[in-house]
Amino acid sequence: MRRHPGRIRLLVLLLAALLAASFGGSAIAPTATTVGVGLTVRADQTSVGVAVGAQAVVAVTVSQPGSLLGPVQLSVTGAPVGASVAILPNPALNGVPAVVAISTSASTPVGSYALTITATAGGQSASVTVTLVVSLPTGFTMTLSPPAATVVDGASTTYTLSIDRGLLAGAIGLTVSGVPQNATATVSPSLSILGNTATIKVTTGTDVVPGAYLITVKGKALLASATASAYLVVVPQTYPRFPIAGQPDRTLTPGGERAAIDLALTNPHGAAMTVTGLGVSVTSTDTAGCGTQNYAIDDYSGPFPLTIPANSTRTLSQLGVPRAQWPAVRMFNLPTNQDACKGAKVRLAYTGAGNGA
Repeated sequence: MRRHPGRIRLLVLLLAALLAASFGGSAIAPTATTVGVGLTVRADQTSVGVAVGAQAVVAVTVSQPGSLLGPVQLSVTGAPVGASVAILPNPALNGVPAVVAISTSASTPVGSYALTITATAGGQSASVTVTLVVSLPTGFTMTLSPPAATVVDGASTTYTLSIDRGLLAGAIGLTVSGVPQNATATVSPSLSILGNTATIKVTTGTDVVPGAYLITVKGKALLASATASAYLVVVPQTYPRFPIAGQPDRTLTPGGERAAIDLALTNPHGAAMTVTGLGVSVTSTDTAGCGTQNYAIDDYSGPFPLTIPANSTRTLSQLGVPRAQWPAVRMFNLPTNQDACKGAKVRLAYTGAGNGA
C-alpha cells in the first residue's frame, strides 16, 4: 500500500483540564478486614476500650471495586446494655472513613462485647468484628465531641472536651496526641484546667497527608487519669481547573511512528498539587471525510501521582517520565485516509485529575 506523501498537522485545541477529586493515602492502618461479594469493610482497631460513662470511637472504611453499587448503609450490633451507637456519616462514602461512636452510661455493665459492624449495598453485605472492652472509671471521665470532624487540608476544626469530675476537685493536666505531621493542636483555656470543659483546636497545613487520624486527649489528676478520643478526617484540597498543554513531537503519516506528547502541567495554586490521572483524546479534524476513526491514542503509562509545586509548570520530561510512557497519537494506514486526511488538522483534548498534595 502506498504511503501518503502529505503530512498530517496536529492542532491542540483544549488546554484546560477539568479536575476530578481523588483521595490520597489514608492514615488508617486497617487491622481487621472482611470481604463480601464486591464489597469490603475495614476497621482500624480490633479492640477498643471505654470507661463506664465515656465514649469509644472506631473508624471503618468501605470500598466497592469497579462501579459503585450505590449508597453503603452501616449498622452495628452487639452493643452492651445502656450504650448508644452513632455512625458518621451514614450512608458511608466509598473509600472515605466513617466513624462509629459508642457512648456508654452508668447502667452499662463492665465486660467485653463483640461489636459487629455491617456494610450493606445493592443487596450485598460485608462485616467486621471489633471488641469493645468496658471498664470502671478511675475517678473521672472525659468525652470529645464531635466524635469525628472532617477538614480540607490547610483548614482547622475544633472539638469540645467535656469532663465528668465525679468527686474530683483539683486541676487536671491535659495532653494531646495523634495529631498528624504538619498539624498543630491547642487547648483552651489552658493545658491545666479546673473547670469541666475545654476546647481543642486542630489546625492542619496544606501538606498534611489526607486520611483519618485518631486524636486522643489524656487527662491526669493527682490520683486519677482518663482519656477521650475522636477522629480527624483530612481530605485533600480540590481545584476547579488546572491547565494542561503540550505539542506532539512529530508529524503524523499513515502507519508512521507515534507522535508522543510531553504534557506540561500547570499548578496555578499556592500549594503543591498532585496529579493522579491524565488523558488525551482526538475530538475532531478540520477536513471533511477524515474522521477521528483514522487516529488512535496511546494512553499515558507513567507513574502516579505526579507532584507539581505551587505556582509552577512541569512537563512530563521534567518530572522524570521517559518518552516511551508519554501519551501519544498515531495514524492508521487505511485505504480511505490516503487522500482524505491529506493536510488535515487533528484536534486533541487533554484531561487530568488531581488534588492537593
